[in-house]
Formats: sequence, C-alpha cells, structure tokens
Amino acid sequence: MAGELKGGRSASVTINPHNQNLETVHRIVGQILGMAGCGHCGRLAFLKVDFLGDPPPDLAKDGVISFEKQGF
Repeated sequence: MAGELKGGRSASVTINPHNQNLETVHRIVGQILGMAGCGHCGRLAFLKVDFLGDPPPDLAKDGVISFEKQGF
C-alpha cells in the first residue's frame, strides 16, 4: 500500500535560541520532514515546540544557557 507507515518515526532538535529567525526554523522543519520520506511527500503528524527560558542568575553564572521547569 502506497501510504502505509512502516514503523513510527520521530526526530527531535534543540535550536540555539540566539540569532534565531523564522527562515532558519522553516528550513530546519523542512529538512526534518524530508527525512521522513522524499522532499515532496514527508508528512507531519505531530509538532511539539517548547520555548526555553533564560536561566535564573545563580544558574547562569555556572554556565547554564537555558532553563525549563515543570511542577515546582
């Protein structure tokens, strides 16, 4: 069958938040879709975007560049 999925596929990337722009993000998403099949038939079933925040100053001084917390 032409559209049959042969096992689930997923990809995850972490993008540097500095000097990020819409064109770059579009290009990255396009490259990932191309990995799912040919450049014309890649399909996106689920897209999750997490926006990371700047770390608290006490963590930043120790080299932390992004920070995310859940439930506390």
